[in-house]
Amino acid sequence: MAIKGLKFSINALQAGQKSSILNATPQIIAKSTAGQFTITSPVSKALNIAAGENVMFFNNLNGIEAMIQAAPQELLDYCAENGWDINTAEGKDALIKEQLQYYIAKGVLLYKRNGEQVLGTVRVTKEEKAAYLAEHAEELIAGLTDEEKANLAEAKGLEEYDDVALASALTPDDVPSPTFHAASGSKTAATANATGIGLQLNFTDTAIWDALKADLGEDKTNKNRYFDVKLTEPEEVEFNNGKETVKVLAYPIEFVEDKEPMARGKKVED
Repeated sequence: MAIKGLKFSINALQAGQKSSILNATPQIIAKSTAGQFTITSPVSKALNIAAGENVMFFNNLNGIEAMIQAAPQELLDYCAENGWDINTAEGKDALIKEQLQYYIAKGVLLYKRNGEQVLGTVRVTKEEKAAYLAEHAEELIAGLTDEEKANLAEAKGLEEYDDVALASALTPDDVPSPTFHAASGSKTAATANATGIGLQLNFTDTAIWDALKADLGEDKTNKNRYFDVKLTEPEEVEFNNGKETVKVLAYPIEFVEDKEPMARGKKVED
C-alpha cells in the first residue's frame, strides 16, 4: 500500500543476481589467497562503496596500549579478576588479545596540506599507450601551449616542426598515465562488469590479512576466515585526510569461523 505523500526511489537490480547474494550475511572474508578479501553485498551497501572505491581498516590497539600505560583502577581490577599482570609482557598480551577490535570503513579521499588532491596513477602498459597514441596523438599536441610544443620539438631534435610532425614524433613514453583522486585503504573490484552500490567486492590488503590470520600459522593459505560485520553497531572515528580531520563511520567485525576453501568447479548451493 502506498504511503500518501511519499514516493520511494527505484533502483535497477543486476540481471541474473542470485537470491543468495541479495540476502547475503554482512560479512568480510579473509580468503585463502594471501592478502585477498571479499566483502558481501550488504557490507558494500552499508559502506556506500561501489566497485573501484576504497575500503580501509581501523583497530583499537593504540587505545588499549594507552590505557595500559595510564593503568586506571578499573583496568587493574579487571586484569586482576582474569589473573593478568599488565606489568608483564604476558599480561599485556593477554589483555590485548581479548580486547583487540578491528573495524571496516569506506576509504577517505586524501589531500595535501594546501588542499590539493593527492593523485594516484593508473597502471597502463606500453601497448595500451601505443594504442591510445595511434588514435589521439594530434589531440595531445593540440592541448599543448606554444612553449610546451617548442620544448617537445627540442627534446625530439626537430629544428622545424608543426603539429603533425610533433604528433608523429611522440612515443608511448610521452603519453602520461591517467591519474585519479587517491583515497585511503585498498581499491575494490567486482567479480563481473557490474556497477552501482551493493555488490560483492574484492580487494587486497596483505598487512591486515596477515594480522587477522596470525594465529593460523602455516594454515593461513589453507583457510578462509569469516567475520560478521556488525552493521547495527557503527562507531564514529576520527581520520586525518592530510588536510583536516574528518569523521568516519567504522563498523566492528567479529570472528565467526574458518572454512576450507571450496574446490574449483564445485557448484555453490543457493
